[in-house]
Amino acid sequence: MGDRIAGLLDEAGLPQASVRARQFPHEFSGGMRQRALIAIGLACRPDLLIADEPTSALDVTVQKKILDHLHTLTDELGTAVLFITHDLGLAAERAQHIVVMYKGRVVESGPSLDVLQHPQHPYTKRLVAAAPSLASQRIISAHERGENTEGLLEHQAKGESVLERSEHIITVEHLTKEFKLPRNKEMFKAVDDVSFSVKRGTTLAIVGESGSGKSTVANMVLKLLEPTDGTVTYEGKDISGFRGKELLDFRRHVQPVFQNPYGSLDPTYSIFRSIEEPLRIHHIGERKSRESRVRELLDMVKMPASVMQRYPSELSGGQRQRIAIARAMALNPDVIICDEAVSALDVLVQNQVLELLNDLQAERSLSYLFITHDLAVVRQIADEVVVMQHGRLVEHATTDEVFNHPQRQYTRDLLDAIPGGNLTLGLD
Repeated sequence: MGDRIAGLLDEAGLPQASVRARQFPHEFSGGMRQRALIAIGLACRPDLLIADEPTSALDVTVQKKILDHLHTLTDELGTAVLFITHDLGLAAERAQHIVVMYKGRVVESGPSLDVLQHPQHPYTKRLVAAAPSLASQRIISAHERGENTEGLLEHQAKGESVLERSEHIITVEHLTKEFKLPRNKEMFKAVDDVSFSVKRGTTLAIVGESGSGKSTVANMVLKLLEPTDGTVTYEGKDISGFRGKELLDFRRHVQPVFQNPYGSLDPTYSIFRSIEEPLRIHHIGERKSRESRVRELLDMVKMPASVMQRYPSELSGGQRQRIAIARAMALNPDVIICDEAVSALDVLVQNQVLELLNDLQAERSLSYLFITHDLAVVRQIADEVVVMQHGRLVEHATTDEVFNHPQRQYTRDLLDAIPGGNLTLGLD
């Protein structure tokens, strides 16, 4: 039985399956938990597998492995798959037939390529238009604001001038984190000698498979985890020594936006209280001025002031993520660390949130450390990319260099595994 369980976990792409089979869910990352659920779904070799966003939390290489396996089941065992997804590239690449739903009704149906290359319904056209493209979203955002994009275009082409002029705001040097495996004396090295820097006003993306150590790095930069070795510096100061007022100031200037919009807000707090809380904790203003600031923040993330008295359960996932961004912006931070901040959102909402993040960065010179497994998102938002594998940094370059001239086979594998990468989606 133990070998069968380990085999199913291995099938679902979980590394060290025999060890992982003895662990508990809270010891897994989000992507690893999703793979365990997929293993359960595959266990009985079903006739029909209903897959409701089964790969949305997974990196592209594991996603490809699982989808290849589902394809094998379909071919060899006659298993039918009903695939529910917001990923148009994945739908185009993997489905023979697509049904598009809007407000509970089917608005379009047909062969996948026909629907996506020649959409007929206005909603389908919006979905296709919002699909992540190879164009930089920061240039699109700048055009929409009516700004001169000559400098941005030059930077996009050369990938160097803006970055070289920027000063480092976050520096990570030889960062290492070890964990003791459960019921085992050996140590597991989640992060192994990682170094990089985030330059002021730019976005650095950390990319890698689930379990590669990218979220562990983010938690150490946020000072939520202490490193086993190495240093994180903010504005040239080692954060390991921050205590009292220094730590409070650091928390004020470096803010997180987490992956799950349904888990990042307290369900018992009104939206007003959720956004106002950082202001109260840092003793900023009094009730009237804080209310004015909350209204300003809601307007900043393009939400009406009327939501202040509502609760998280009354909002959609995209609306909640906007509230999480408003809360992160409350203290006017210098750095926002986005840990898979758009991976749980459908393509339309994801596109809106990425536009919002780019606009806020352009207006306020924010620096982003963007943790993601979605390379299409990286192409839209990042200036530089760090690629991690098994806890180690394996590639670090500008976004254009990584996409156009990847140096490592692992990076090439990540790029090759992007769903629908070779398909052209368009509008008639």
